[in-house]
Amino acid sequence: MVTVNLVVLHDSNSNKYLPLIRKKTSKSISEIKQKMKIEKPIMEYNYSDADQLKALVKFAEELLSMGASIKLYEEEELITLEMVKNLIETIEGIAKDREAIDNVMFRDDSDE
Repeated sequence: MVTVNLVVLHDSNSNKYLPLIRKKTSKSISEIKQKMKIEKPIMEYNYSDADQLKALVKFAEELLSMGASIKLYEEEELITLEMVKNLIETIEGIAKDREAIDNVMFRDDSDE
């Protein structure tokens, strides 16, 4: 499974972000702090799940509004929040296209 990983960078205000992060993960405070210090992901999201990616965007924006510095990775590649938002639009567009194609291909022919 391809994932998008959220890294929160350690800074002088890191303790301010801990309550929000704890609400989103089952990791212990010490584990979160350690991951922040060594710049390891604190959260992992499924690359192809629009709902998970929307949750990521909301969480990232909350952290940013608190003054946190974050990094997002698609596997090992650094990506931007804007790229995640574009990915969500793409996934939703594909789902709509599939639904439209299914409606055409499998429509009820009993009216004919």
